[in-house]
Order: sequence, then C-alpha cells, then structure tokens
Amino acid sequence: MIKAEKLKFIILAGIIVTSSLSESVLGQRWKLRRYEVGGGLGITQVFGDIGGTIDESNWLGLKDIQISETNLAVPLYLRYKLDPVYSIKFNTVLGFGRGDDKNSRNDRGREYKTMLLEFSVQGEYYFLSEEKRYKSAAMFNKRGMLNNYASFGAYGFIGVGGVYSKSTITYTTSDPAPSDDVKPNNFGVVFPVGLGIKYIIDDRWLINGELGYRISVTDYIEGFSQLEYSKRNDVYYFLTFNVGYRLETSRRGLPSVFDKEYRKARSATRRSRVRSQPRSKRGALK
Repeated sequence: MIKAEKLKFIILAGIIVTSSLSESVLGQRWKLRRYEVGGGLGITQVFGDIGGTIDESNWLGLKDIQISETNLAVPLYLRYKLDPVYSIKFNTVLGFGRGDDKNSRNDRGREYKTMLLEFSVQGEYYFLSEEKRYKSAAMFNKRGMLNNYASFGAYGFIGVGGVYSKSTITYTTSDPAPSDDVKPNNFGVVFPVGLGIKYIIDDRWLINGELGYRISVTDYIEGFSQLEYSKRNDVYYFLTFNVGYRLETSRRGLPSVFDKEYRKARSATRRSRVRSQPRSKRGALK
C-alpha cells in the first residue's frame, strides 16, 4: 500500500500540475477570440480658428469646452489582439463640429459647421489587462466553465490617420476680411492619442469608453484660417462609447465567419455529436 506521506506528495503534485496546465490553457485562451468589432456613439469637440481654442493655460482646450459647440460622433472599429498586452485597431469615425465667435475672446462675426470623416490605425497598450491570472477555483465561473476575462481593462493608444472635412462658414456681422482663408473641402493628417477603458460582460461582449485627442497637421478642420489670429493647427477631441463583440478565431488565425474549412469541420463535429447521443437528447444538442 502507498504510505501516507507518498500519497500526500502525489496529491500535491497532481494539484500543482493541474493548476499549471489550467493556467497555461487560460493564458492562451485570448487567441480563441483575437478579433473584435464594434461601434457606438459619442461627441465631437473641435478647436480651430473660430470658437473655442487651445493653449497651455486651458488644459489643451478641456477648460474651453462648450456644450453648444459639441456635436455627434459615430465610431466603427476593428481591433486585433497581438498578445494579452498589445493590440492594433483600425478606426473610422464620422464626426460633426460647430462653433462661433460669440463666446470667444474676439467676436469677429463668424460661425461654422463641419463634417469630419477620419480613418486611422492605432496601437494600444493595456496597462490594466483584460486577461486574468488565477489560483484554484477562481479559474471557473458559476457555471463551472473556464473564465479568462477580468471585469475591467484599461489602455493608452497612439496612432496615425487622415481626416476629410467638409465645412460651411457663415459671416453674421461683417464681411470676409482680406486675411480670411477658406477651404470648404480639406484633407489632413492626424495623430490620435488618448485613453480607453473596457467593461467586460463575457468572453464575447464588452462596453468600451474612449477619450481621444487628435493632433492635426492642418489648419482647416473647420474650413477656415486667418493669418493674423492663427498660431497653431486645429485639433479636435472624440469622446465615444462603443459596444464590442469578439469574433471566434480559427486555427489558421482567421475570423471563423471567413474560414470555410473551419466552419465545415465544426459542422461535421456537431453532426457527429448529435448522432452519438440518444434520440431524447438530440433536440437539446441541436
């Protein structure tokens, strides 16, 4: 018979091995859903030559935000997880801006409306990872299933992109000045930078909030520039809230919806499982 000390050693070794294997499996589970798609709603705030502006004394424009000059933003994105800490995101945002000189330091009798269409690629670093580290029973949820996601994730991002703007300038109290330079249609390069936070609902669904500052290399985001007043290029902010969905990833690293071989193999496995069950259980498996 096995001595008590040896039995304890075997049990302890079994627990350690099982825990290590479980953590190893969980550590790779992020690869099962590497792609994430999402969209939502948000707000746009533009700081140009008309209306609110930015300088060192007003926190890059944050102290100069006015509700009357905020407008709608509609984001769509595709995110690809490189590893548990780094991701890359392909982002599209349709935004609308507006502003006037009525509440500015120098009322020149000008107001604008602009539509922005931005495309960008962003790199993300998760300083609060979505992936968990587990001990013992914490690896399982209430249904006894492996649970690999934290409740929250947080990240910083930086990227590069382009923005197309289509604007309308209105003169309310005076005629255009000789120094006015108007470009109703304009394209410029932008550099997005900001912070985001995720609330993880389950391994598929999540809610994402993001504040992004756009550094631009153009002075015509709102379609207007005036040499005697303009000291820097225009900038703008997006504050967005999104619902995201993680797509199942095939063994070839593709989203399963685009991998025909993966879908065929999965359907064959499902049919095999149904045939192997008693008829009374087949309806539940289907």
